[in-house]
Amino acid sequence: MTTTEIDYNELEPIFIGPTWQRSDDGAWLLPECTLGWQIAGWCAEWLTGEDGKPWKFTREQLRFVLWWYAIDSTGRFVHRTGVLQRLKGW
Repeated sequence: MTTTEIDYNELEPIFIGPTWQRSDDGAWLLPECTLGWQIAGWCAEWLTGEDGKPWKFTREQLRFVLWWYAIDSTGRFVHRTGVLQRLKGW
């Protein structure tokens, strides 16, 4: 099959990392302990969007922030390195 014959809508996306994991019932998995909610609250309080309204993360961005600031039972960050890679202009 050539690339002109591939129906790209039928290809399954590849998701790597906890940000895109779902539970058995289809809900997004979120970390049990995270500082991400405080980060999101701070951003909403102190940052403004282009429309002048309080900053609001997209759902994907919020999940990424929640996982990025996830902490374990000792208070240490779960993730020490990470990459969020998207196409230019994202």
